[in-house]
Amino acid sequence: MQKGSSSQPTLAELFRNANFVKFWVGQVISYLGDRIDQMAMIAVVSAGVTKAIAADRANMITFWATLPYVFMSFVAGPIVDRFDRRRLMIALDFFRALVVVLLPFTISPEHDVRVIYALVLLIGCATAIFAPAKSAFLPEIVPETHLLRANSVTATMGTLTTLFGTVIGGALVSGLSRLNEIAHHTIPALNLIKLPLGLAVAFLVDSASYIVSAVLLWLIVVEARNREFTEKRQRRVVTEGGILRRAMDGVVFLAHHRVPAVAAFMVSWFFFIGGGYFTLTTKLTYLRLVKAEADATLYLGYAYGVLGLGLAIGGIVAGRIAAHQTLRVFVPACFVSAAALMLVNLLPLPPATHYLVNLAIGLAAGGVVVSMETVMQKAVPDDMRGRVFAFNNLLLNTLLLGSLLAGASILSEQGHLSSWLGRVEQRLGFLTVVLSILAVAGAAIAAKGFPRRLTIATVSPVSADKTS
Repeated sequence: MQKGSSSQPTLAELFRNANFVKFWVGQVISYLGDRIDQMAMIAVVSAGVTKAIAADRANMITFWATLPYVFMSFVAGPIVDRFDRRRLMIALDFFRALVVVLLPFTISPEHDVRVIYALVLLIGCATAIFAPAKSAFLPEIVPETHLLRANSVTATMGTLTTLFGTVIGGALVSGLSRLNEIAHHTIPALNLIKLPLGLAVAFLVDSASYIVSAVLLWLIVVEARNREFTEKRQRRVVTEGGILRRAMDGVVFLAHHRVPAVAAFMVSWFFFIGGGYFTLTTKLTYLRLVKAEADATLYLGYAYGVLGLGLAIGGIVAGRIAAHQTLRVFVPACFVSAAALMLVNLLPLPPATHYLVNLAIGLAAGGVVVSMETVMQKAVPDDMRGRVFAFNNLLLNTLLLGSLLAGASILSEQGHLSSWLGRVEQRLGFLTVVLSILAVAGAAIAAKGFPRRLTIATVSPVSADKTS
């Protein structure tokens, strides 16, 4: 962990850190490729089916991409703490690039949809290890007092690329699909690609983004003292026992430390609500905004992208104001705002109003994610950081998957709940109300869970061997 002297850096000061710039740019490009890839996957599984079934399959892409976080997280934490995190991320980037670059040559829209889900699952397994490695690695290249701003900028980057990536991906898939027949007749070599041109290009772009991310991570210059610190941490972790024996360390640590435990739960609870809302916004987009099947990815890109823009702005705001805000007031305010905003979807407003609702909900989500991530990074010692973040990913994604499945079941046109809960509009209303109630419950838990007058600025590292 690097030490810093200033309380909060300006953006210019933060970006004078060359290692952070390389890390940040690499993740910008990687996130952009991921979002383009996501829209291509949705287009593959949506080909030739009704809008209602396409919406259900789009939600299942998210489910299968998230599932690995549940069964991989117990081993991901010890792996992240046991190995050099930078080299581990480079290896995972190359693995994901190899899998993705092969997709245009091995799958087609005519494949059984379960084959597509299996490939999404495989990529997700690598990402389930990469995610906690990235969170644990950031404090190694950024001074402790700069973490809030760095997390804000990083979260903003991720969510802005959600905006641009989904819009670009949707437009790319939609636009190039109109040129498929001409391209395949003009360039015979394209017949080796089993996917339509728009989908193939999307996957190739994602593969290239992983390569760029890996190269930029490789270019990060680790100072001698930080290399020594990392090597000592690796040796200590190795002496603690095997990977499977250390799988529960993150749970045990959080069970004995209140502040990081509450932070981990709050961000996980918000994702629990977010999973249900994701299925809701997908269904609303298909039913209220999509006019023709060919434009489905474009409108989904807008809906997801505006949500990402809100997250980005929320992250920026949190980076500027959250450091000295009392956590038991700031976090509940975010949850209550989200609860009220979701109910707006029930009002008889123009369909495009849904975009504005997504923007505002993203603002609230950005505040929770950035502030809670920073609290955990500051409170958890380096030796435990990988295991704690891996367990948090397990908790977060288990709740996310549960709400995704519940939301998809409630809104599905093929499940038994469709007859029990009535027409789709009634089910949309039911799910919206339930999610709003859960958000209010989250506000109450945050208000009770955090100590009085605690702010991000006053969070300090806790010991790995004592309770607090």
